[in-house]
Amino acid sequence: MNFTHVSVTIAIPFYNAEQFFEKAIESVIDQSFSSWNLLLVDDGSTDSSMRIAKSYAEKDNRIKVISDGQNKNLGFRLNQIPTLVTTEYLVRMDADDIMHPKKIEKQLTIFKENPYIDVLGTNAYSIDENDQVFGIRYNPDSSYLADVTSFIHPTIMAKTKWFLDNPYDDKAIRIEDTELWYRTLENNNFKMITEPLFFYREVGKDYYKKYFKANDAKPYILKKYKNAPFWKKFFAGNVLKGLSYYIFNLLGKENYLIRRRNSIIMKKKNLNLFVYND
Repeated sequence: MNFTHVSVTIAIPFYNAEQFFEKAIESVIDQSFSSWNLLLVDDGSTDSSMRIAKSYAEKDNRIKVISDGQNKNLGFRLNQIPTLVTTEYLVRMDADDIMHPKKIEKQLTIFKENPYIDVLGTNAYSIDENDQVFGIRYNPDSSYLADVTSFIHPTIMAKTKWFLDNPYDDKAIRIEDTELWYRTLENNNFKMITEPLFFYREVGKDYYKKYFKANDAKPYILKKYKNAPFWKKFFAGNVLKGLSYYIFNLLGKENYLIRRRNSIIMKKKNLNLFVYND
């Protein structure tokens, strides 16, 4: 399919992301589809992340850095991004993950062939801090496209207008994406490419804090949705998961639970074996 006249913005919000940031940016540069803009949006980093971002912008005019020097939060930056975008499509990404080289090309193909889709995610490989693949999040089935109710957040693509019409709730700290899917699912078509086209970094170090932190939004969310059963169950589950991860953290075994999040668990292999397999 010819995408000569199609343009996409890939946006990476970042905060003190120096450890893996270059690999994330390089994976965008290595995309088979090259008609993109890359927006690097700083949230008040104090490490070398800004230096890294600027160095890439100086070398590639498709890359732009946005920074106001302030630390807002992820939700604020996610809502800021579509207001800065001029392309038809907007792609989410995090600063510690890696895209498969054909991710953007394949997502665009699906959008062009299926214009009814509102948000499109992909399956993902799980990788550790050494770029070793240890699992696949969802079991790829016979259907290339699957109906979903939520996404691996940094894999999604949608029209920029969709993001403008459906802003994140920046008061839903650490569960911005879950709240957005809950609020928009009924009136939108959500699909996932079951082929893993993303390398999602999951490192077992104090992972339990993520679950406990998400519960900070509990009073606000339960008030907003009038104690909806979904959210009661969600926050109760977060407590149990947080406690489980905390216990395994004390035992030095958090990585075991992280591996079990995947439908397919495998012996660790270098991600290059999966990047160049097609």
